[in-house]
Amino acid sequence: MDVEELIAMFRARYPNLVAREAETWFDASGRKIAADPYAYGYGQAKEHYEQLMAYLDDPARNPVPDGYRAPFYRVDRESEYRQAHAAFRKRLQDGIDAGWQPS
Repeated sequence: MDVEELIAMFRARYPNLVAREAETWFDASGRKIAADPYAYGYGQAKEHYEQLMAYLDDPARNPVPDGYRAPFYRVDRESEYRQAHAAFRKRLQDGIDAGWQPS
């Protein structure tokens, strides 16, 4: 299976996860802030996500949500899948080059 097939399967099989992760952020300490109440991070209040969006829109005028630290980043599962796929494909090819044959 190539990496594009893997990504297509992920998007098709887990659309709710894809949508939730599009609205999920992490701070410099790894604390999660999510828009979806079912995905809230530990200790997250409802207003934290709204405060984060305001901060990201205009950091000079809006403070970081209480208890969180900038910078903020989003998870990029598809990029991680691409990296993992490349690593495992290389390991497989190295094994084949060394004489391993699938049975």
